[in-house]
Amino acid sequence: MSSYFSTVVQSGQVNTPPGSYVTVKEWARNSFLNQQSYLLEIGCSTGFISIETSRYTGARCIGVDLHDESIRVAQSNVDKYIKERVAFQQADAGRLPFEDSSFSHVVISGHLPFIEAQDRRRHIVEALRVLKPWGYVLVALYYYRTSPPEDLVRKFNATVGTKLTAQDAKRYWSELFDNILLSLEYEADYDVVPSDEERVRQYAEAMHPATRDKWKDILQLFNENGRYLSYFVRVYRKIPDEPNLMLQIPRGGIYEIKRKSSSAF
Repeated sequence: MSSYFSTVVQSGQVNTPPGSYVTVKEWARNSFLNQQSYLLEIGCSTGFISIETSRYTGARCIGVDLHDESIRVAQSNVDKYIKERVAFQQADAGRLPFEDSSFSHVVISGHLPFIEAQDRRRHIVEALRVLKPWGYVLVALYYYRTSPPEDLVRKFNATVGTKLTAQDAKRYWSELFDNILLSLEYEADYDVVPSDEERVRQYAEAMHPATRDKWKDILQLFNENGRYLSYFVRVYRKIPDEPNLMLQIPRGGIYEIKRKSSSAF
């Protein structure tokens, strides 16, 4: 386990996807997650996505991660209200221990920046293997909207364990999901706003005392990196590899649409 993930485990940090609760809600709304759904979270860390998805929707969820300490902490985070619906186990994302077409939903994105670039596409294809036809792929990924300094990327990789490059823009991450039998059903884009000193202090204070000093350095690095970041949230649908399916090409028909207004009460 990398020193960063060890710090996450020791600190009690809730390790979330980009956008945290907002992203989980977007996924739930736009992929029709419900009590009949069965979701696989790949690279679950300490379990936030699976746990919150089950709390929001009643879905059954299983999270997998390569690090046994992350799985131990994720299991300890399961409360009595969801214990019948949420489980975690150690597994390699490149060789998932599940049958074909086992899940209605798969979350894959959080671990992709941490693996070698040549393995990322293969892991996505493996995730699709265990997803049912017409099932949903849920993705949330940071990307560089402007190129950061090379020395910052090197420092970030060395500290966090990622394998990023300064050229990892939106197009790069998007193309990992291109030319596969996937239909993009939903997308939202967000810019990252680095934290002020008070938010950094609150975040560090929530950590286990033994890890606070280390977190202060990590959070400063996150803020430096965040000046160059945006992220997208996406929902894809797996298209069966069969002839004569009813599909509209281009997606949405001849007209593009632009929302004029909306209200929520």
